[in-house]
Amino acid sequence: MWIVVIIGIGLLTAFAQLAVQGFPADSVEVMRAVLLHQFAVSHGIIAVGGFIINVLYPKRTAAQLGWPSGPFQVKYGFAQLGLGVMGVMSIWFQGNFWVGTLVTLYIYGLSGLWTHTQEIVRKRREGGKTDWVEVSNIVLDVVYHVVLTWMSLQIPGIWSFE
Repeated sequence: MWIVVIIGIGLLTAFAQLAVQGFPADSVEVMRAVLLHQFAVSHGIIAVGGFIINVLYPKRTAAQLGWPSGPFQVKYGFAQLGLGVMGVMSIWFQGNFWVGTLVTLYIYGLSGLWTHTQEIVRKRREGGKTDWVEVSNIVLDVVYHVVLTWMSLQIPGIWSFE
């Protein structure tokens, strides 16, 4: 589950920023740093990686997944790049812009939920056992988005509609 490593990298960079700042006691500042690093670092890595594997190496990527290759991968790679650009832009544009970034992450997360669910159903139809890696990906996706949303609700100014 490479996504756990990528989320961890975002947590490590947030921890480094907080260490440089002298570990502020304000929990809002801690959440702001962690959320920003999930947007900019974790989703930036996902964007670059997704772009590379789906746009530059689509046939190899599809073969590794056991899926047919096609032009959809280029579109998907650019969509992932757009997600990362929004995450990096979150460094400079905060407040309500972070809501837009979260909504983009939700939509990206829905694509993962859809895909992992379809893979579980396909494998069960073919007589296979439940693929617990797919199930754990679904659980991680839901928990991750709930945590990011909860954090965003703790930071004043993100969900204001003034």
